[in-house]
Amino acid sequence: MRRSEAQKPNCVCTLVVALESHREMFHALLPRLPQMGVIIETDDEHLALKYVRRMRVDLALFGIPLPHSRGLAVVRQALRMQPGIRVVIIAAIDDPLFLLEALRIGVNGYLSAADSVDHLADALQRIIAGETLFDATLSTSALLRLTAPGVSQDAPVTPS
Repeated sequence: MRRSEAQKPNCVCTLVVALESHREMFHALLPRLPQMGVIIETDDEHLALKYVRRMRVDLALFGIPLPHSRGLAVVRQALRMQPGIRVVIIAAIDDPLFLLEALRIGVNGYLSAADSVDHLADALQRIIAGETLFDATLSTSALLRLTAPGVSQDAPVTPS
């Protein structure tokens, strides 16, 4: 876990919640996003929510899957605690029901961990500027799978 107080002017105070093995990608992103100041990076969802409760967090980046995670429950809680927080999921899984539920609860971005660092940095810049972005490949795959005969759109989302 790393923590910096991100006190620079016009800083986008950012929370990074991801497996240790996925943080290399986040570390590669940070130099491309100089306005981001990481206040904490952790794989502990309880610690992440403690920071959301106690500090102003502008952007929360969730690398999915998380260890011991209850799926999108942590994201839902973060959105309830700070309604203005921008939440981005960078997913290493292709689960159309998970993506659909992320959309339902109001995440601002759902991106693929397989994308290049440059593509992810560009997408995050756009999300920070106010856009909502869902990875086109993941979204298309989800729509195709959800519209396939015999697939229930009301099926429960499996935890990641």
